[in-house]
Amino acid sequence: MMQVLLIEDHFADALLLQEWLEAANVVWEITHVQTFAEAVACWHALAYDVLLLDLDIPDGFGLEVLRRSLALVEERPVVVLSGLENPSVALEALALGALAYVVKGPAAVQTLLTLFPSA
Repeated sequence: MMQVLLIEDHFADALLLQEWLEAANVVWEITHVQTFAEAVACWHALAYDVLLLDLDIPDGFGLEVLRRSLALVEERPVVVLSGLENPSVALEALALGALAYVVKGPAAVQTLLTLFPSA
């Protein structure tokens, strides 16, 4: 089972993502935290396979929090989950090393399944 760390400060968005994954019969073990500081504490405690990152959290914003996340996870993938479709930020995120830039919503699940087909 894929171990996923989700950094998302809006509980409703985190819950919706989990519900959409369940509706698509995707069984992932998701740990939800609201801040980067919580993510750091969790990351080293469990061998996560992927980090799902909202770019607007209480202790980080935009590409700055992405840079910190990429340093945290080392070789494992970071997928940006954003509420905004922003092609320029998406291109910058990919250039920095994010695996993907995914806009939140029901279609995000299909994109995640494309990225992680064996999950």
